[in-house]
Amino acid sequence: MKMDFRNRHFGGRLGFAVRLSGEATSTGGPDSLLQAALGEIHPMPGTAGSPGMGYAERGNPPGASAEDELDRRTRRQQMQRREREAYAAYGLEWLAFARDPRHSAKEKLVLFFQNVWVVAFQGVRTASALRDYHARIRGGLGGSYPALCKSLARSPAMVRCLNLNQSRKGAPNENFARELFELFTLGEGNYSEQDVKEAARALTGYTFASDGAVRFVRGRHDAGVKTIFGQRGAFDLDGLIDLIFRQSAAARFLPNELARFYLAEEGLPDEVLAPLAEGWRASGYSIPWLVRAFFNADVFHDERYRGNLIKSPIHFYLGLLQDLDLDVFPSPRLSLNPLRTMGQAFFNPPNVRGWVGGRQWISSATLAARTQLVHALFEDPRRLRLNADEEEALARARAAGKGRFTVDPQWLAELGRMDDAELARVLAERLHADPQPEALQPLLREVAAGLRGRARGIACLTIALCCPAYHLC
Repeated sequence: MKMDFRNRHFGGRLGFAVRLSGEATSTGGPDSLLQAALGEIHPMPGTAGSPGMGYAERGNPPGASAEDELDRRTRRQQMQRREREAYAAYGLEWLAFARDPRHSAKEKLVLFFQNVWVVAFQGVRTASALRDYHARIRGGLGGSYPALCKSLARSPAMVRCLNLNQSRKGAPNENFARELFELFTLGEGNYSEQDVKEAARALTGYTFASDGAVRFVRGRHDAGVKTIFGQRGAFDLDGLIDLIFRQSAAARFLPNELARFYLAEEGLPDEVLAPLAEGWRASGYSIPWLVRAFFNADVFHDERYRGNLIKSPIHFYLGLLQDLDLDVFPSPRLSLNPLRTMGQAFFNPPNVRGWVGGRQWISSATLAARTQLVHALFEDPRRLRLNADEEEALARARAAGKGRFTVDPQWLAELGRMDDAELARVLAERLHADPQPEALQPLLREVAAGLRGRARGIACLTIALCCPAYHLC
């Protein structure tokens, strides 16, 4: 069934591919599409474990004898290696979970909040803390944004990344307070330096327990009166966040970030942002209210915003897998490394501002990496020189029913038998947000001249996946 452009737009923006999940039909209205895509939040399977604090803070076990420097360095290197392996394993798990159309829209929303409240593996240093962070976001999607902020602020990942554990009475650390205002809730220009200093006092008292969990130590907290945004009070973390959401800028910040992630780099025009912000404030900063209002807004469906957003590497990769009915290859080298080469290492943004995105995703190097990834999808795994660990992982994946790692050769042969016009129509309608077969057809004719069968199918599919139309949604 041919999808109308409105639903293709929904599919490409809510999830990773223009083809909507089977739960959402092409005849449903916006509310039914949203309910199907975002209605039920599924927890990600897997063992959560202790969020941990990072190998750098673990020290010697109680009662251990003194070790020489070489032994300590060796033990730390072993911990680092184990954490890197756990990080890679979690990255593969998450990609497989997000690739499932039942979860894609929800996990893309998780990805959005992850890029607002930014943490990175290079700062967190434990995979279990990343898993815990994702779980906190996922568990907060049905509630209010202030409640989610309070949860993420107390997460081991955030406490570790922004040094909140180093902030105590008499020596407050301003890192978290500054980012809380500028990057997580209000935006630049909506607070003063004095507000930051006083907020840092309110955020003192948090440290790590021996099991890696975050705990509050009253004796480390500054319980004195602070003046923040002109208000006086003995604010603590919860009181500070409640105060933040009484500021007018708080109602505008997240809706605009949502638009920048899902709609257009420049965000929303003020005439659209203002009523959306006011409605969100009146809802008690409900996340479900904001999501429904944003995706149902007329501006979301405005033709100016169709086919104008450059896919992130994760969007590009997961979209490829969904469009071609492929599974995540169970190897960091062949699944996570390409993401890094394309400019978006899993859960490891370059700094606390997160991924800038947009035109920043595209350069000669990252385009070459995207093209190389496409070519790899036609390679037989037996020709990839897998090591023993990769062979074992591949066998486990196949035993679990996840064995589609290369494009179906029968489909490629079918494509190769189509005439130019039919082939352009099939590929454009299956893959592109704005199908234009008449523009694709001459490209296919040029590249496939003289080719037949599967070779012709591969050449034409490669062009359809590497042309500018596929990098946009």
